[in-house]
Amino acid sequence: MNKYTWTLIGAVIVAGISLATWAGAINQGDKEALNAYVKMEQARNQGNKPLSKWSSNVTLSDFSIQGAVLPEADKIRKYNDTNMQGLLSSTDEKLSFIMEGDEVKGIVLATDTEPIMAGGEKSGPELFDLYKNMKNTLGENVNMKYFSYSGGFIFVATDREGEESLWLDRRASTSLELPSHKQLKSEEVVEKIREGAESVDEEKTNELEMGSKSE
Repeated sequence: MNKYTWTLIGAVIVAGISLATWAGAINQGDKEALNAYVKMEQARNQGNKPLSKWSSNVTLSDFSIQGAVLPEADKIRKYNDTNMQGLLSSTDEKLSFIMEGDEVKGIVLATDTEPIMAGGEKSGPELFDLYKNMKNTLGENVNMKYFSYSGGFIFVATDREGEESLWLDRRASTSLELPSHKQLKSEEVVEKIREGAESVDEEKTNELEMGSKSE
């Protein structure tokens, strides 16, 4: 074989490897969650769109956001720093967006191996707008995490200078009485979360006292 033939064969092999890698890029957890979403939407729409056609048009975003969790209320109450990263624990959960072309249909929460949740017809577009707002404000080289709070989501962003800011969706902002979709200083959000943890402890104490009095 001449040099050109070997080069052509090599290009075909590389292309085949790349295609196989792309096809297997979606992990099992995301795949199962997306399949569950497709079936749920198909059942809800009662055959308005053929399943094979509709599912082929739905994909996941080519990026995901790493998840984190808050500790128990007593640990939050005792936390005396102003940095949110020090309060959170990382998880293997990630958030991805369900896309149909350029339209955001919802979100998927999943680990690499297990689905957690798929849906969010209203929260998906809102969170995607929040994500874009963060990118436009802080630049492309921003590191993001998210955690759930009172049924909503809070994003923790760290820019290239290491500065931390927090961004709240509407549900989390309502619970914390802070602005939504705006860059907030970590200390004001941490303080509000600490106040919420203190109120939880007070409610538990009051319940215990009421229980002891009734006995």
